Amino acid sequence: MALSTLLRAPAIRSTIFTQQIMKLATQPNMKRPVVSMLPASTLALKEINSTPIINSVRSFRTSPVRLSDEKPHDHSKLWVIEKAVAALMIPLLPMGLLVPNRILDSVIAILICAHSFWGLEAIAIDYVRASVVGPILPKIALGLVYLISIATLGGLFYIISHDVGIANMIKQIWAIKSDRQK
Repeated sequence: MALSTLLRAPAIRSTIFTQQIMKLATQPNMKRPVVSMLPASTLALKEINSTPIINSVRSFRTSPVRLSDEKPHDHSKLWVIEKAVAALMIPLLPMGLLVPNRILDSVIAILICAHSFWGLEAIAIDYVRASVVGPILPKIALGLVYLISIATLGGLFYIISHDVGIANMIKQIWAIKSDRQK
C-alpha cells in the first residue's frame, strides 16, 4: 500500500522519472549495479529479468471493481470524521454540563446521534451479512439503525426545546437520591 501511494506521488509520475526508470529497467542484464525501487531482500529472492520495474508492480484489490459510473466511496475520510467527532465530544460534554444552553445541547445531541449511528451501522453491516442471514434481514437491520437514530435525535431535540435541556436533565438525574439515603 505504501509503495502504491509512493508511485502515485507527483514526483514519481513525472515523465522524466518514468523515462529514467524505463531506461534502467529495460536494459539487458550486464555487470552493473542494480537500481530498483524494490527492497534488497525482495531482489535477492527474485531473479531480475528485462521486464520493466513499473510493470512488475500490480494492483491489488480485495473487492470487485464497481461497474457503475459513479466514483467509488472514500471511506478513509469518513473514518477521520468519526474520530474527529469522538475527539470533539470529550471537551464538549463537560462544557455542556458546566454551561448548559440550547446551542451546546443541540451540538451535543447531534454529535451523540452521529457517533451512535456510525457505531450501530458498523455493527449491522459487520454482523448482519447477506451471505449469512439472507438478503432481507440486513436491509431490515439497517432500516432499524436509521429509525433508532432518527428517533434518538428527535427525542433529544424534544428534550432541548420543550423540557429543561440535556445538561439540566442529566443534573436532575444525578440529584435523585434513593430511599435508603433519605
